[in-house]
Amino acid sequence: MIDKNKILNSSGPKKISKYLADNNLDINLVVLDTTARTAVDAAKAIGVQVGAIVKSLVFNLKEDLTGDDHMILALIAGDRQCDTQALGKLTGYDGKLLRPDADFVKDKTGYSIGGVSPLGLPSDAKIYIDKSLNRFKEIWAAAGHPFCVYKCTYNDLISHSKGIESDLISI
Repeated sequence: MIDKNKILNSSGPKKISKYLADNNLDINLVVLDTTARTAVDAAKAIGVQVGAIVKSLVFNLKEDLTGDDHMILALIAGDRQCDTQALGKLTGYDGKLLRPDADFVKDKTGYSIGGVSPLGLPSDAKIYIDKSLNRFKEIWAAAGHPFCVYKCTYNDLISHSKGIESDLISI
């Protein structure tokens, strides 16, 4: 049996709850009975189409010239794949878009893989949003833990994450 209070009081959901309170956002975190680690898992647990799940894909863009690392977050519809070539071009950096390890993800986002939320990220995070998510009235995103999610609209996702819309980053 899932201990919902324990999950809500873990670091990721607590960070999001603080972000919501600090920004006067009326969003409820939902703890699921099963994992939402993948889009398919989340869709089954919530009872929605896979496309209504927001996949949070973290990348490390390593600049060619300086070797600097930049955290890039692509918010992609659950039934689509990220076009990493298009995403890399959108960032404006010359470099390689790499899949980071779990330590990079936790260090840059404050969340563990499987629970990366578009909320509460550092102000220098570069966030790109798949425009195909707009086909759903409601969408569901991770809330800091593999068993925790929240519901919002596409426009809310853009507003709350301060992400950049793109119809080029998913295929």
